[in-house]
Amino acid sequence: MSREQAVASLIEVIKPGLLDSAQDLGRPGQAVMALSRGGAMDRDAMALANALVGNAIDEAVLEMTGPGPELRFHCDAWIACVGAHHRIIRRDSKASAKANANANASDRGVTVPTHRPVFVAAGSVLRWQAPELGWRSWLAVAGGLSLPQVLGSRSAHLAANLGPGRLVAGDRLALVDDAESLARRRAEKVFGTTPALSRRAWPAWLIADTLPRGWPIIELPVLAGRHFSALSTLARDALLGQTWTVGPQSNRQGLRLHGQPLDTREMPQLASEPVSVGTVQLPPAGEPVILLAEHQTTGGYPRVLEVASAAAPLLAQAGAGCRVRLHLIGLEEADRLAQQQVREFNLRLRAVRQACGDPSDPVQVNHPPEQGRPQ
Repeated sequence: MSREQAVASLIEVIKPGLLDSAQDLGRPGQAVMALSRGGAMDRDAMALANALVGNAIDEAVLEMTGPGPELRFHCDAWIACVGAHHRIIRRDSKASAKANANANASDRGVTVPTHRPVFVAAGSVLRWQAPELGWRSWLAVAGGLSLPQVLGSRSAHLAANLGPGRLVAGDRLALVDDAESLARRRAEKVFGTTPALSRRAWPAWLIADTLPRGWPIIELPVLAGRHFSALSTLARDALLGQTWTVGPQSNRQGLRLHGQPLDTREMPQLASEPVSVGTVQLPPAGEPVILLAEHQTTGGYPRVLEVASAAAPLLAQAGAGCRVRLHLIGLEEADRLAQQQVREFNLRLRAVRQACGDPSDPVQVNHPPEQGRPQ
């Protein structure tokens, strides 16, 4: 392949969204260095997006939060977006340039669907509008993003300033060298033939989303935490009995919940101890914080609740203004929910693999070598 062809295998960021970053399964096992796992906020959604384009489930994807980016594809690509319900507008480069030059230009273009694979012709510009339902989405490209590994991962850990960082205008995201031919081969698996470079190049079927029913109201199953018993009866009733609102300061580190503050004056003073994704801490101000993917690895605030692991995908869709209700469950129910989630995910993954291909097919994808720890 010529150097010109290799350079063309990329995605250009025309305009970033609210918060876009490259993510994969993160960096487990690094707590000894005070580094939380990070990675995609919903690993199941990331895995399904990858499966839709024939990738291994741990390939790096773009995670988009709220209103998404505007991206130019410099080569044919086979993509899939899973998560929130966005309207994605497709234009070719010339049409996009005209629209940008005229602030009053009508919003013409082709609407590209989500939750299924889509063939995108070279020169296409895609713009993700603010989601109508949900808050985060994951965009996979056949072959994955060609990013170097840092500490075993291609993901951006924004809190630790580790990895590729958040997307900014002008970024050029490299794809694997044979991304264009790979897109055609994998599209053939779904269509039975190479799709014409037309405005409609996606199957009629789609996979179901996993958005919380009743969004933006999110019902969270929670377990009693290590310090739940230290709360007064009134504080417990207030914690579980009210509807909390996700605050605008929430990010990939944690969800800040606003509501009627709890009385914390009788809570004990604690030494720092390990925390994890889903830990619900109670700071002195009395409003809980739910820790997310880029949480600190230790904390001294009381751990009053732990979100059931099966509810992790719900946390990923909790944007500012969403309302959260906490429902106390036992270990037996938490285990049942976790097992049900695994069964449903495996069934969906198997169905997608049958329709879209399996990464064990003889397609070799080469990525840049791993880098050492940043200085």
